[in-house]
Amino acid sequence: MLFPLSISLAKSALLIGAIPLNAELPSSNDVDPARVTIRAESDLHFGTFMVFGTGRRTVSANGLVTDDAIVALEGSTPSPARFTVTYDRGNQSRRVLDIEIDLHVYDTSRVTVDGIEADVSSIQTDIPGATRLESGRPIRISIPNCRTRICTSTFSVGGTLTVSRSYGGASLTVPLPVYVELVSEGRPRR
Repeated sequence: MLFPLSISLAKSALLIGAIPLNAELPSSNDVDPARVTIRAESDLHFGTFMVFGTGRRTVSANGLVTDDAIVALEGSTPSPARFTVTYDRGNQSRRVLDIEIDLHVYDTSRVTVDGIEADVSSIQTDIPGATRLESGRPIRISIPNCRTRICTSTFSVGGTLTVSRSYGGASLTVPLPVYVELVSEGRPRR
């Protein structure tokens, strides 16, 4: 039996300085506020595999795959998720900025589909200085020397999928809530 399993990471974003729904749209002479968003470039895929009882597959942030009681099958290839955080300064300034953004990730729920139970744990990333992501604990992303209106930072996310099978097979998607918030957009005076 084939058990294709994948995790879909939420494409959530917190917009800083967004226009309220009941507000009028600004004219071209008005201020365009700075904002930060996050976009999933690709989902974290655990690939296609078979499990007898319980097994685990880990896909690291750099793409290394480790199996425990998993039989790999042909099908989708395991790969880490890729995210891009974008800072758009709007029309606020043309000066060089050092941007700091906090990334928040929250625990996933256990998913049960037709005799298959799965959960994702040990979320990891390749963000410098933050290899493990803990639920609710912010991870700082720095974008130094931002000289253009739009500056970005891209990073990968991996994790461990634990699967228990009592019968059947399933294709699973486990959402992972993630959002970002702007912490600072300045440059220290020298």
